[in-house]
Amino acid sequence: MSGIADVAIQAAIGVVPLGVAYLAFRSATDANRKTQQTALMQAERQAEMERSKVDAEAFLRAKTIYEDALSQLERQMERVQTQSDQLNSDLVAEQSSSTAMRDHIRRLQAQIRALERTVVALRTQLVGAGLSPVPVSEATGPYAVNRTRPDDGR
Repeated sequence: MSGIADVAIQAAIGVVPLGVAYLAFRSATDANRKTQQTALMQAERQAEMERSKVDAEAFLRAKTIYEDALSQLERQMERVQTQSDQLNSDLVAEQSSSTAMRDHIRRLQAQIRALERTVVALRTQLVGAGLSPVPVSEATGPYAVNRTRPDDGR
């Protein structure tokens, strides 16, 4: 029996290194899997960081373009506002000039009516004095301007 016991002991001693080797293999496989998972996660994180970096650069470019466009629009708005202010002041000046001209025309029309009344009164006085006034004609009307007379050649 001692032979069987020796074989059993030797088998047990042979199995122990095999068990230890199996456990070492298993641990190495698990460690390798964990290393691969860690490397994969790091690669994903790196890719995400690169995407974030690209997104940040794209955002900065878009922000710069937007700010430039916004500042151009602000400058255009300032120009439009300046032109609008100028047009408003021109309009006020034109309205003031128009009002002044209308008032001047009214005064001239009033003077014309007063002169017509004076002419009628003078004609009436001439007729009352027994004189005959000059007949109204185109030459003596209010619209005759630089008429040439046939007798002096003008």
